[in-house]
Amino acid sequence: MKKIIVSIFIILFAATSSAFAKNTNDGITVEHSTPGIYVFKMDTKKMGDKIKPHVANKLTTTSDIYKNNENYSLVVNGGFFDILTGDAVSYVTIDGNVVETPFSNMKLIQNAGKTNRLEAILNRAEFRILQDKRGALSFDIDNHFAPVEEGKTIKHSIQGGPLIYPKMNLEKESFIKTENNKVTFQAADVLKRRERTVLGLKNELLYLIIFTNQNKVTVNEIRDFCKKMKFDKAMALDGGASTSINYKNVEIYSSLGSQRRVKSFLVVEK
Repeated sequence: MKKIIVSIFIILFAATSSAFAKNTNDGITVEHSTPGIYVFKMDTKKMGDKIKPHVANKLTTTSDIYKNNENYSLVVNGGFFDILTGDAVSYVTIDGNVVETPFSNMKLIQNAGKTNRLEAILNRAEFRILQDKRGALSFDIDNHFAPVEEGKTIKHSIQGGPLIYPKMNLEKESFIKTENNKVTFQAADVLKRRERTVLGLKNELLYLIIFTNQNKVTVNEIRDFCKKMKFDKAMALDGGASTSINYKNVEIYSSLGSQRRVKSFLVVEK
């Protein structure tokens, strides 16, 4: 397999690669016109039932999930997790069942409770695949405690954060803390330029945007990007060293020549 490696030492440069042809026969459109930015576009009406979260039994890479599941055409890193214990920091729902919850991470719950951050962490943004009584699917991005439209239920969801567009409140999602108009705390390097994994919705299209270390961005810069793209809604998943994706003959790395092992993923089935 040809590997396109993004690391401190190896810079990704593949604008002319056939893997980035705009039209592919699997329903995924890929654009790579700007160095370090990859945009994967999917029509949710045509392939919405193929998009869902995946949770590994233990920390593993997107490459391992991709190679060991012949039915997956694309795998990208998902929500936040504890890199030491593998415990969840984000909610994940698959087929209506909550399979990952921050409450499995008692260290997080105790520490967040002591600092009055717990509710904000639990209410971070999530990507939702909704189902109505007839089985029709729709897609949304909202905070975890936001109510679901009447007549619909959450079939799949994967949480990350922050909510990026059309509104962003980093403090309400406990990504920053301020005192006297000064930032005293930040999580996930949101105010720094880092690699990022972003989901955007526009009409019935789902966009997956990868910012590699060739084009690191802050969440404010992502917001401006989403505004330019005229998204309806957008959110971030885990980023930084976790940013990784496998699609066809492409592997994108974001740390030291090897993909970070992560807990949850968003996958597209063939």
